[in-house]
Parts: sequence; C-alpha cells; structure tokens
Amino acid sequence: MTIEAHNLTLARDGRTILAGLDFTAAPGQITVLIGPNGSGKTTLLSALAGDLRPQSGRITLGGTDIAGLSAPALAARRAVLAQETQVAFPFTVAEVLRLGIETRSHPSGAALMSRLLAEVDLHGMADRPYHALSGGERQRVQLARVLAQVHPAVTPQGPLWLMLDEPVSSLDIGHQLLVMDRARRFAAAGGGVIAVLHDLNLTAMVADQVLLLADGALLAKGRPAGVMTDARMSQAYRWPIRMNRAPDSGPFLLPQMAGAA
Repeated sequence: MTIEAHNLTLARDGRTILAGLDFTAAPGQITVLIGPNGSGKTTLLSALAGDLRPQSGRITLGGTDIAGLSAPALAARRAVLAQETQVAFPFTVAEVLRLGIETRSHPSGAALMSRLLAEVDLHGMADRPYHALSGGERQRVQLARVLAQVHPAVTPQGPLWLMLDEPVSSLDIGHQLLVMDRARRFAAAGGGVIAVLHDLNLTAMVADQVLLLADGALLAKGRPAGVMTDARMSQAYRWPIRMNRAPDSGPFLLPQMAGAA
C-alpha cells in the first residue's frame, strides 16, 4: 500500500509552496525529506497526512485518493508526530499515551504502554506529569503515542504509516539514534515511514529513499548516495557543499568542508 503524489501543487496565501511533485513512498522503507528552511518539507508532510488539501494533483494511499477519506479513516492508517505538540491539560504520561492507544482500541493497552515507554527510554514514567518532563522527554512521549496509534505496523487492511516531522530536533545523540532505530524497526515490520530531517548524516544513515526539496520543487529522489551529491546539495542549500564518501558506507558531510574551495 504505497503513498503516491501525482503532480502535487499546493499554495498558501497566494504563494506556491509545492509545485508539480511526483513520487512514491513504499512500506518497508524510510523515506526522508530534506532541504533548506522554507523548501516545503513540513507542508509536504502535512499534505501526505491529509491535513492540507492540494490546489491541484492528488495523493493516493494504496490507490485511494486520501481527499475522500474521513478523519477517523486517516487516523486508522497513519500517525503524525509534529515538530511540536501542545498539551493543554495537566495529563500524565500515561494519559497522553492513551490518546494513541484508544485511537485503535487496543485490547492490551496497558501492556503496550509499558513496552513502548521502555522502547523510548521512559520506563517507569507513566505516572509522571507530562509538563514536568524535559523537552526531549516530551518528544519521546509523543513518539510513543504515535507508535501506539500505528501498532501493529501491518493490519489486515494493509501496512500503516508513521509520519515524523523533525523527530530528533531536541534530542541528544543517543536518543536521536534510539528514535531512528525505532523508525527502522517499524519499517522492518512492514510499515512505512516518512520523516523530515535536517541532519544530513543521520539521513544518509537511515534513509532508503531521499527526497531533496528546494523552493517547492523536487530536485532529486532516490538512494542517499545518488541524491546527496556535491552539485545537488550545493544547489539546494545555496552554499558550496562537498560530500564525503567512506568505504562500505553512504555519504556524509563534515561542516568544516562546507564552503571549502
């Protein structure tokens, strides 16, 4: 059950944000959206999630136009981790997780909650007040919530989708790797992952497919090594960038080399 964008164009306040995008994201893989600030990554993710309607073109999920799916139907097929999630009420960690668990009416919700908290390194924190947590801890609570919403990764109706907008932005390196490992495990279980990342080295490490955006256009798509070239990255980020290559590994970027002659 692939997600496909067909000649996708989206505008806001009279300004075109995305123009003529065509691509396919497949379950069992991690698709990463990269590009400079303002390139349309978050807008694209919101459109793929069904939260924004395109001006033209369409997005299909398993061949079905998502414009025709209700909010409950979308919630049953995909979960979205936003850059920042506001919680207005004095919830505990457990109560936040139940928002994801109850979306799918899991019969073993308590066991699932305990397992997911352990997987995001928050074991024993179910009763903690959500607002007493650090920013990184809150981000991992929200990751556990969306993982609960799309558990298991494959249902009788097909694979589910995990959509992550800058999921590691406030995390230390250990928890960044933990989060992306959890995304990899979800894809390995048959689900699909679409993530917005700014960390190019993390992108090269985890992505099966990279979509490089700039000025609302899709400059390149494909495996990291084919997309993250000197010429394309320099064009997208408007700065001389020299990508490096290591034997038996993908591309990586040393900041010291950006702008180097």
